[in-house]
Amino acid sequence: MAEQAEDQEQDVSKSAVQQPAMDAPGGGGPVAAESSEEPEAGDEAKAGVESPSGNRSVEIGNFRVFMDLRLAEFDMGHCKAYSADNLRRNEGSAFAIVADPALPTRFDLINFFTGVHLAGQIDLLDSEIAHWPPFGRKTMVLFYEKPKGGRVAVKSEKKKLAIDEHDLGSVVVEPLMNVLQALGEKGLAHRNIRASNLFFADPLREKVALGDCAGGPPGYDQPLVYETTARMSADPAGRGIGNGTDDLYALGVLLAELGIGHLPLNKLSDQEIMDLKLSKGSFQAIASQERLPLILIEPVRGLLCDDPEERWGFNELNAWIDGRRTKPVQANSEKRAARSQNLSGRDYYTVRALAQGMAKNWVASLAPLRDGTIEIWLRRGLADNDRAKALADAMRQLQWAGADKRSAEDVLIARAILIMDPSGPVRFKGFSSMVDGFGYMLSYDVQHGRGPQRFADVVVRDVPAFWFGRQEGFSPEVHRLQQLYKNLRYYIQQQSAGYGYERCLYATVRNQHCLSPMVEQEFVVEISQLLPALEIAAAEASEDTWPVDRHIAAFIATRLEDDVEGQLMAMQNPSDEVEYSRAIISMLAIVQWRHGPDNLQNLSHWVARLMEPAVKVFHSKARRERVENEIPKLAKRGNLVELYNLINDEQERRKDQSEFVEAVAEYSEAESEVFDLESSGPARLELAEKVGQQAAAFASTMIALLTVSALFLMHMF
Repeated sequence: MAEQAEDQEQDVSKSAVQQPAMDAPGGGGPVAAESSEEPEAGDEAKAGVESPSGNRSVEIGNFRVFMDLRLAEFDMGHCKAYSADNLRRNEGSAFAIVADPALPTRFDLINFFTGVHLAGQIDLLDSEIAHWPPFGRKTMVLFYEKPKGGRVAVKSEKKKLAIDEHDLGSVVVEPLMNVLQALGEKGLAHRNIRASNLFFADPLREKVALGDCAGGPPGYDQPLVYETTARMSADPAGRGIGNGTDDLYALGVLLAELGIGHLPLNKLSDQEIMDLKLSKGSFQAIASQERLPLILIEPVRGLLCDDPEERWGFNELNAWIDGRRTKPVQANSEKRAARSQNLSGRDYYTVRALAQGMAKNWVASLAPLRDGTIEIWLRRGLADNDRAKALADAMRQLQWAGADKRSAEDVLIARAILIMDPSGPVRFKGFSSMVDGFGYMLSYDVQHGRGPQRFADVVVRDVPAFWFGRQEGFSPEVHRLQQLYKNLRYYIQQQSAGYGYERCLYATVRNQHCLSPMVEQEFVVEISQLLPALEIAAAEASEDTWPVDRHIAAFIATRLEDDVEGQLMAMQNPSDEVEYSRAIISMLAIVQWRHGPDNLQNLSHWVARLMEPAVKVFHSKARRERVENEIPKLAKRGNLVELYNLINDEQERRKDQSEFVEAVAEYSEAESEVFDLESSGPARLELAEKVGQQAAAFASTMIALLTVSALFLMHMF
């Protein structure tokens, strides 16, 4: 039975990706612009209370959410907005943002913004994990104060700009700087700055406020033009947490969009935008295609500087708002080669453009690497001897690859891409993610049918270690990521429960809910929510399944403050049912002891049914019978700690062991005597015969003497 626990893996669908559906988990995809059309209410709603007005509603925490009253005006990327009433406050108005359960939310930003009024950011009133009837499961719901001025329309119906270009400094830049400074003090980044996520904070529309940034992976909903040249080639889910310089870059694109009245480069495809930004630089890419207002040229140029070290910061922005001159930012487009490098019929003139081309043409990239064409191009076309030397070193390592040539060739391509674009994402065949976005990328792949294999391939082949080696200087953030990565590589190499990709997932994404099929629908994010979810699952659990699978073991190991490595070690051998069952019961008991609840009758009965192997630890039949009789009684009380103590009572176990040793000694002694008796039988018979003969001879002699004596006496007398 224990072996079946190893097979309790999450059922990841291998089917084709479904079309996005508003009221279906996993249906929300990254969007470039918000739709102004009013979507219909979800027909899937099966639950909820009908309000006096006739609208279906559901009570979540201190709010009542109306499932029929969509507020498309306040949709924030893939998250949909619904009308909500605050049950504890009469003043003000609120709305609910329903997150996609197949995309992790941002734990740190939810904690930072909840209950805090910060100028430049709409107020996050509360957040709850609750059952959402249209989804038919639980998900994260965020409650915001409705901004009083509505959404910022980039251009009105009269083709008039929403905000006068001369007022952008005071109306937009000042409040947004306030948010970015507050986030920067905590080492956080917004990563959701864009025109479609901008609202007027007051009825007079004198200040703006940013919308939600916690309802999904960082940068997931950003149009590609809003992403820096370093992050734009990553998959949306893997764009990474980033930092304040990424937010300042997005602020520059936001100013450009508000100044020209539409999304910059909106007529180009994503690939064309990437090519243009890589060839000309971000500012020139936009300036060459759009007519920027004269007053915005200086701040947009400074904020869109592709070198983060040279990019404008708060001092430069304050100087621009005050009308003071700032140091002009020099053009920072990449060095172009005198001649192109051709790949798959396309010519490339810069190293980063070639890196992107190699990622898109993976197989075709191998030939020019192996024959030295790219190395020669780096030396002669760009005079970049450092990159050429690094590429030559990578080629030499290919010669030591051994039998696994195909894998080594893939690693060579991945390293070559990082040599040419060290600040960009880690790219390995179809995988493309920033190192600080690995967790979100893994979560997306697992929950959207791709599985963990792409992530595992990257980590097992140690590609991120090469990325760390290509970073220049010291950065505390890079150092922290490097330490985390060392743990990930260890986890992914372990095959037992509590490790593997599951441990990597929960270690890298703090707000990732547990994906065990037993509790996935309950959206368990905190360790305190795990046992109540298992209590629900226990009501329908089959008798031959264990309440801890790979996902739950990894979730406990990551979220629980206690060290459970000993239990995980015991779970490495499912064939040892005694130790395996004791380890599982021990982990669950620790969770209940730390986080409750006190009464878990369904789960206790489930565990009680599986305690038979653990009872075998006692040698005494009487003691086993006593323990077996106690188990149902304790199960009724719903206390896993008492159940565990019953089979793990050290005093009883020592006493049982002592009695067992004494019994074994007594048995051995008795068995030795029996053996002696059985083994010495013939000798004893011979001895008995000899003794008998001697006794008979003695007896006959004595009888003869007595007889002679008697006859002599009779003759005399």
